[in-house]
Amino acid sequence: MLKSNTYNPFEELTPDRIRQLIQLKDYFLVVQRFQWVGLPAGTGFMASYYNDLQAANEHQSYLVNYDGKVVDLQQEDQKNRFLQLFKAGSPYVVYINTLKDKDWAKQMVKAYAEKIRHYIRISGKIKVNRDYGIEIDFNLKHGYVMAVIHSGEQKMEVPFYEIIK
Repeated sequence: MLKSNTYNPFEELTPDRIRQLIQLKDYFLVVQRFQWVGLPAGTGFMASYYNDLQAANEHQSYLVNYDGKVVDLQQEDQKNRFLQLFKAGSPYVVYINTLKDKDWAKQMVKAYAEKIRHYIRISGKIKVNRDYGIEIDFNLKHGYVMAVIHSGEQKMEVPFYEIIK
């Protein structure tokens, strides 16, 4: 479980939601390690859902060091093994790549503003243009939250966990 002073924009995956995915024919999940502030190391996972095995395999191909795998919910053995993560007393938490708030990006900037400023200052990768200030956009790329930081013509993209860890 996350500490109360952090913000995580993702919904937790539940067995009920897994049943919904199966009903919607989104049979394929790419389940990968997920790190976030307040989440004990090695206990978090992100599940990205697909209705097409080829798309799931393509997502998995971008993961390094066996950081995740495809789970086929049509295969009882794979589904049952995955459901073990949800048993009472399990130390694991699984999020799904859906967002729980419409204004999640604003909440991310607000919750982590000091860490973002600190990262920009110490990274040296971008120099703040006083005429333009800083703009931060977020996107989800292959199960990773990416921060895209702009200042004038300068731009850098960095895994958001690198900023907030």
